[in-house]
Amino acid sequence: MLKLPSKFIENVRSLLPNEAELFFEAISGNPATTIRLNPFKKTEAFQSEVDVPWISNAKYLNKRPSFVADPLFHAGAYYVQEASSMFLSHIIKQITSTLNTRSIVLDLCAAPGGKTTLLLDQLDDNSLLIANEIIKSRVNVLEENCIKWGRSNIMVTNNAPKDFTSLTNFFDIIVVDAPCSGEGMFRKDKNAINEWSEENIQLCSIRQQRILTDILPALKPGGFIVYSTCTFNTCENEENVIWMEKKFGLKSIEISFNKSWGIETASQSEGENIFAYRFYPHKVNSEGFFISCLQKTKEETFNSLKIREIKFEKVNAKELDILSDWVKDIELFQIINASNTMYALPKTLANNIMFLRSKLNVRLSGLKLGQIMNNKLIPDHQLALSIHINDNIPSLQVEKSDALKFLRKDTFDVPSGLQNTYLVKHKKTALGWVKVMPNRMNNYLPINWRILKDLRDLLEE
Repeated sequence: MLKLPSKFIENVRSLLPNEAELFFEAISGNPATTIRLNPFKKTEAFQSEVDVPWISNAKYLNKRPSFVADPLFHAGAYYVQEASSMFLSHIIKQITSTLNTRSIVLDLCAAPGGKTTLLLDQLDDNSLLIANEIIKSRVNVLEENCIKWGRSNIMVTNNAPKDFTSLTNFFDIIVVDAPCSGEGMFRKDKNAINEWSEENIQLCSIRQQRILTDILPALKPGGFIVYSTCTFNTCENEENVIWMEKKFGLKSIEISFNKSWGIETASQSEGENIFAYRFYPHKVNSEGFFISCLQKTKEETFNSLKIREIKFEKVNAKELDILSDWVKDIELFQIINASNTMYALPKTLANNIMFLRSKLNVRLSGLKLGQIMNNKLIPDHQLALSIHINDNIPSLQVEKSDALKFLRKDTFDVPSGLQNTYLVKHKKTALGWVKVMPNRMNNYLPINWRILKDLRDLLEE
């Protein structure tokens, strides 16, 4: 049994007077392992595993494998994520039916990228997702996971919430998975127990309100904000939802769901009636989670940002012909040349992307194709993992041992006579580029993406 702070125990007994012992027993057990499959990178792996009930492409695993030793994990064929946080997908499905098909969505506290990639699954190519992370040390992993997922309608930014305040009435949906006291992760992170205190709860609540105050001006009237935490106390959860309703005139939205899923509705204060949803480990097979969706009051008229139409420079016919060999449906993209590097932006989103590039600290935008040298494209790693890459690109299908060699940035044996740039694939899923020459191979995996663990250890896991 976990050694828990006495005040935390008291708070749980207040929340769950008839179920507290079941709760304490649950968080002392082993956590579940769940993965979410990339719907754009089909794989036969995990098909026999048990489904997560509130999302169509996620699985509970019978045992936790070594993900670092699985090439499909590095290829972005799936993402490891808590089942409870995947309920965001269920909410997004319901609210997007009330919006136009071309939505602009902000994932404000996005690293490491679980909710970002989940949002990408729910958005079509005409919608733009901005994944933001304020902490610089966490942006790299966010960018990497977004690239692995393979979509082009994504931007990664490194900004503080207040940097979005000037984007008045810009976003249709804002997701705030707020930094919190982390009570819902006690089972997985023992340090969270040691850091817990009532003072920290209060500090977290104040910080959450400050974040929400900074970001809400950027939400369109009629738009939705999804607020979530991985904690149990009402101070950071229900009380913040009530605070948003009272201070900003937002209205919490009821989300329909199957009662057999074990999800609890929010704790209600006297005189208050809000819609919010709690995930308790003794009720659902996942870690603790709280989530609520609120809508901004519609206005008869409101001023939205005016984005001027940009006249893009045309790529010359020769360059476009070269790129069309690498990119499917290239006519759907606006090609731009930035410092001799070619990028593909979805045409329907190009103006918004360029506008945001002028307002924010942007780390990733659109699809980086590579550089054209001597009438040939030197392809970028992002293109290798993209779902927009042409199917006829020369490729090398490799078994697990060679796939892991590639992911360690090593070389491996190939059939004699090959001489070209090849897309390395494992189980038909792309991993990256190699260039094979008569006497050597160049492995183009980005050096900061390489696996550091010894190959023998990887093959034994």
